Amino acid sequence: MNREVTYEDITGAVDNRDPQLADLVVRYLLLADPPEDRAEEAEQSEARPLSQDAWTLQKLRTTLAPYSLWGKSADEVKNIRVDAWEQLMAAPHPPPRLRLGDLLISIYERGEESDRSALVDIFRSAKLGWGVWRAAKHIYKQAEQRHDAELFGVLAWRLDVYGRTPNHANEVSQATTTYMRRRAWRYLRQLGNAVPELYPQFAVQVLRHYERDFNPYGCWIIQQIWNHQALIGRRNAGYNSQPPDKLSNRAYDEAWKISAEPLLRLIEDSENDGVLRFATRSLEADFPETLREVDPAWLKRLGKKPAGSVHEFVVSLLERSPEFHQSKLADLGLHDMVLELLGSPSEKAAKYAIDYANAHGGKITAARLIELLGSGTKAAQKFAEARLEKLTPKDIGLVGLVGLLGTSAQKFATKMIESGFTPADLSPELYVNLLVGGWQQRRWVEEFFNKHKQKPSAELLKFAVQSPKLGYWDKRSAFESLGSRKATEIGVEWIKQKLLEPEFSDEVGGWLSKGMLVGDQLDVEWLKGLSMNPRLRGVALRVLGNTKLVAPKRVGLAWLLVMARQADPELYGFARNHLLEHFEPADFGVGSAAGGGLDRLWAMAVGKQEPESVRKVAQTYLLFHHPQIGPNSEDPLHGVLVPKLTSQDYGLERVAPSLVDPRPDVRRFAAEVGSQELVRWGDRELVYRLAAHEYKEPRKIGSEVLLEIGEDHEGKRSAPVDWLVAARVFALAESSVKSSREVASALIRRHYHRLGGAAKLAWLMESPDREVRLFAVRLLWDQHRPLTIPASWKPKKGPGARPGAPTDPLPEGAERFETGEALRQFLRTVMFGLPPGRVERREPIEGLPTRRLSASEGKRRLIGVVRELAVEDREFATIAVSVLDEFMHSHARGEWQGCVAAIARIRQAHPDISTLLPAATQETRQSA
Repeated sequence: MNREVTYEDITGAVDNRDPQLADLVVRYLLLADPPEDRAEEAEQSEARPLSQDAWTLQKLRTTLAPYSLWGKSADEVKNIRVDAWEQLMAAPHPPPRLRLGDLLISIYERGEESDRSALVDIFRSAKLGWGVWRAAKHIYKQAEQRHDAELFGVLAWRLDVYGRTPNHANEVSQATTTYMRRRAWRYLRQLGNAVPELYPQFAVQVLRHYERDFNPYGCWIIQQIWNHQALIGRRNAGYNSQPPDKLSNRAYDEAWKISAEPLLRLIEDSENDGVLRFATRSLEADFPETLREVDPAWLKRLGKKPAGSVHEFVVSLLERSPEFHQSKLADLGLHDMVLELLGSPSEKAAKYAIDYANAHGGKITAARLIELLGSGTKAAQKFAEARLEKLTPKDIGLVGLVGLLGTSAQKFATKMIESGFTPADLSPELYVNLLVGGWQQRRWVEEFFNKHKQKPSAELLKFAVQSPKLGYWDKRSAFESLGSRKATEIGVEWIKQKLLEPEFSDEVGGWLSKGMLVGDQLDVEWLKGLSMNPRLRGVALRVLGNTKLVAPKRVGLAWLLVMARQADPELYGFARNHLLEHFEPADFGVGSAAGGGLDRLWAMAVGKQEPESVRKVAQTYLLFHHPQIGPNSEDPLHGVLVPKLTSQDYGLERVAPSLVDPRPDVRRFAAEVGSQELVRWGDRELVYRLAAHEYKEPRKIGSEVLLEIGEDHEGKRSAPVDWLVAARVFALAESSVKSSREVASALIRRHYHRLGGAAKLAWLMESPDREVRLFAVRLLWDQHRPLTIPASWKPKKGPGARPGAPTDPLPEGAERFETGEALRQFLRTVMFGLPPGRVERREPIEGLPTRRLSASEGKRRLIGVVRELAVEDREFATIAVSVLDEFMHSHARGEWQGCVAAIARIRQAHPDISTLLPAATQETRQSA
């Protein structure tokens, strides 16, 4: 924590007798107290947390607050105060200013003249709170005992004005300061009774400290000094701000008549008009003989005091002595002093000076006359106006006349200005002064310009918007006026400079956005540089994006591509939209090669060396300018862009490699193009490869094309029916990707007879995928369910029966098994006559994997899918059970176990179906 002044600085100044000691103390007491968890100037890392019961300044305030001491005896209060202070000062790091009391007391005891001067300055100006208050109270008591008039005077004055000046800390109670104030007056009263000749000396030391413009109403000591007789028996001094007319009301009236020296010194030292009035009247009343012969140099010093009472006193001295006749004043060196009295607040003194000026003053400058016209008494104003009327407007000067516009001499000033000046004579400083000089001056300057049919120049307005004198609305008005001027009038460099300043950025940025700078005036490279400034980026991009102000080629493709690499979304968005909207594909070309722009676009979109941000821009360009894709409805370019490319620009050789690119963004881009162009390319084999691909993007578009074969879609071309190749579809059903197998299943179901019918389903029953096998059996049943089922197979109706199943409609072109027996024979053939795993008996189909699957494993899988379909469909179960009953007698252990388990599951699902499986076997199976 770096502080302006530290306690160590003060102790060093004390030890070194530094003449700046008082200034250091005053500045130190204006600072906030340092943290109490560490030493002053220590780093935050050195802080140590304070415990809850630790003594701090805030705890002291709480302990000594009136509500905390309420109801306690005087002795208890005293003990609490003493103990609290001892506890706080024993804390590790109490506020250092609390130690100032003992330090200042030691300075007083040291007794050196420089120390006394420093103490007077400290007690006059320092913030009076704990610490300094301890020293003030102690030194005050010592000043009483030692009859130290100088320290007593400054401390008594400070007590009298305590609470009326800003430099107090509200840490000393009002009761304490009231007691000390009355004690100070008690000391003066006792002094007046015991040693009257000393009373004026001490009273003057108090009076000399009241400041120039201080109004002493409500004060106690000063009111007692000059109005004691009227305050006898009263507990407050009232609200008199000036000494009474009767000098006999002052305390110890006779003591003031002993010597003129205290009063003469008070006139020299004081700046307060009330105190000076008291001193001059006392001198005139009590020591007239002393004033008969006065030193001209003394009068000269008094005449320069800015107090009307002193001016009247000086004039009375000049008038009563023939030695000071006006004709002799110049020789006595009083000429300039008397002319200064022209501006006195005293009518008497001003009239004396006017008489002297008319008789002996000679030429008075126009500046002095204008000053009198603006602030002098009525007589002085009349004198100044009469002198000014004899001068020409040029002699008076526009500056002085403008200063009179807000005074009682406005009519005179207006007449002189309009007769000798035009708006062109107004300097920027004068123009601003008129704007801030009040409504009268503001209205006058507007009428002044209107009268001459002119407007404030750009220079005036520029100065106005930069002036700290103008408020927000005045500056805004000036900016609006300035914004209507041409850039050449304002200055291009000024505009560029002010844009960089936060105070003016919004207004100047608005000018640029509206097109104040055009053509060569607009430095595009400068704007590009501003776009890297987050605060000015918005206005820079708005101007760069306005093609009426900046042609796209001036912005430059190279710079836009660099911006497309930026992480900032605003820069990227600007580059993206500007490239998409305003650049042709040919603009991306390098050299003059035909198609070079399109080649480069594709290289940017899918190139391995390009960053993703650049790829994204190029990909977006190619997508938005595709004749069928374009921007989506939420994009700002929707409905704005006109496609600049055709389908021929999206050839197979460009897109196909990217469909299987390892980078996701490239695949997504290629897939979006491929979804529109895949059928047009006419590559049937590519579609099947894509539908079986491990990446989801190519797989999705390939699957969509296959599923839409033969369908009509408005605005989109579908693949022809001859793209259905049984070998490829069944190969797709064998894919390791689940979604590819699902697509193949949908195609087989949808185009069952075109793809080979029941003859091909047998091969699907060999699939290692359970879902494919189940699909094959279920499809077999759905497509070839018999019209009639033998009565011997028809069980009694039960809860699992499906009414009306034999008459359900079949897909168009499907062939039914004529009877249930025919279907049973088909199942027997599949399960007995075509054992899976015999590759030599399999019909070769291109694209299908060649598997060497054991017969037992194949039969086990087939039994499983027959079992599951039988559990689902009761009618199929009646046929399947008869085959399984027969197959249950197989000598192969695996086949026998599979059939027993299958029949048990079917009987559990359909209890009313009779089987050859013994009930005990079934119960045993179920319990197992």
